[in-house]
Amino acid sequence: METPDLTSPDYWESESVDLRLNPKRPVEVSGLREFLVNDLGLRGVVVLATSGSGGSAKFVVLSKGAILASARAVNGHCGLGPDDVWLGGLSTFHVGGIGIYARAYASGASVVPMAWDAWTRDGSLLLDAVRDAQATLTSLTPGHLWDLVRTGARCPATLRGVFLGGGRIDPPLVVGARELGWPVRATYGMSEAASQVATALDGQCEWLPLLSNWQTRTDAEGRLLLRGEALFSGYAQHDGGGWAFDPARDEEGWFVTGDRCELREGRLRFLERADGAVKVSGELISLSAMNDRLARFGIVGLVVAVPDERRGNELVMVCEEGGESLLERFNAELPPVERVVRHVVVTGLPRTEIGKLDRVRIESLAQLAVDSQPTG
Repeated sequence: METPDLTSPDYWESESVDLRLNPKRPVEVSGLREFLVNDLGLRGVVVLATSGSGGSAKFVVLSKGAILASARAVNGHCGLGPDDVWLGGLSTFHVGGIGIYARAYASGASVVPMAWDAWTRDGSLLLDAVRDAQATLTSLTPGHLWDLVRTGARCPATLRGVFLGGGRIDPPLVVGARELGWPVRATYGMSEAASQVATALDGQCEWLPLLSNWQTRTDAEGRLLLRGEALFSGYAQHDGGGWAFDPARDEEGWFVTGDRCELREGRLRFLERADGAVKVSGELISLSAMNDRLARFGIVGLVVAVPDERRGNELVMVCEEGGESLLERFNAELPPVERVVRHVVVTGLPRTEIGKLDRVRIESLAQLAVDSQPTG
């Protein structure tokens, strides 16, 4: 992946197509840049990989203008300005990481980079980096914050804002962090929105105030719809015969997200994913794709998600056959974040009255197994 200067006008004002891909989750992009430029006429865009509901790689295409529109909205909502110093510890192949640079560019703030894969479980590298940089702002995932709270790390005095996002945010985690002085600002956002949609400034982590740049509503199924200048251009995906593009919005410009949410008096509360996907360590994982893989192995069972304090969720395989080799074979060739960490063997999988696997009861069995024998 190229490493352009993300604080430079030469980057934000250029017409380059920037493919920002996770080196640990390789995907095929041959011909994608040419498709976007030559077939669609798209320039000045950033492309991020995500997982579709079926598990195949899908690419979020964001104009640099949309990313900067999001940055200006976040700066205004949160009172961020030119005197701030960002510690950029999130990967820039995620929208949260590149958003840091966009906010700094839009406000005139500075960014001190920190390697995204340099995290230590005691948080010592982060603490040292904040102190060395005299940073005032940074962004963390719940997994990062969990490590800091677990070790009792107190917040360095210079930090005035810690933006928290990328996974499920548990209220006890935020309470514990604020007791240690961490000025947590819980966020709700997504790649398609170029970063944040709603952000709290007061330690709240359930009902979050919406940013002023978004128009929002919910449909009959409770899914969140978004409209605004920070919305992505659409999805690019390889359909087997070539590249295809989906603008992913209706004729009035509304994008239907995959999240069920509640809206009330300018605030948003996230309820659940609507498409069977979960986040593990900040990465979106398709459970339907995992279970398609299970079926290809000829295994009757389900891969389900169980809440995990640090990683957000833990993937558990529940089936009627066992053996360590089964889990090893299933996990072979999967990137680390997608690997199932636990195998639960049962005698007789629960089924519904019509004979389908009973997901709710299977999830309960997985949770019982985790509770009785937690991993280290």
